[in-house]
Amino acid sequence: MMKRIVLLATVASLSMGPIAVSSALADDTTITPPPAEGTAPADPAAPAAESTAPATDSVGAVAAEAPATPPPSEAVIPAQRANEVRAETLIGATVFSPEGDKVGTVKDILFDTNGQATGLVLSVGGVMGLGAKSVGLTWDEVDVQPDPKLLQVKYTQDQLEAAPTFKTQEAQQAEDEAARVQSQEPAPMTPAPEPAAPATE
Repeated sequence: MMKRIVLLATVASLSMGPIAVSSALADDTTITPPPAEGTAPADPAAPAAESTAPATDSVGAVAAEAPATPPPSEAVIPAQRANEVRAETLIGATVFSPEGDKVGTVKDILFDTNGQATGLVLSVGGVMGLGAKSVGLTWDEVDVQPDPKLLQVKYTQDQLEAAPTFKTQEAQQAEDEAARVQSQEPAPMTPAPEPAAPATE
């Protein structure tokens, strides 16, 4: 009789097991599936990833950047005027004397810190550019017209070749540095004079 009671109790406990498990599963609604093989489990405390999609407006179009603001109209020159000369047309232009003789070509243009042209550097003399001399003239000494063929000076080529050679800032600094180095070199040593031979009677 005792064996029968124990057997009935065992069967009852086995029949209640699935019910308990199923009720526990029904109560837990946040069951997380296991991670896929080869991936790390998700951290529940980690913040959600931010979206990298471009910002869109109300109709779904990508918001465009505001266009750049141009300089004021009084600061812009839209076109070259008839009384203006471009430096590109002056560099290399031929310079003539009042008699129409070629005296040189424009090598460079000088400007001050205010942007005003102060003079021209002419390449004078030489053959095929070899042996030419640089001569600087103030802007007032050159008749500059919009047509580069009308560049004139009131001097002959011989007068310009007799003028001092134009020196750039770099050339002046190089000369100053060479003079400073030369002044620091010790003077060459001169051999001491040989003592005079004693006088003989």
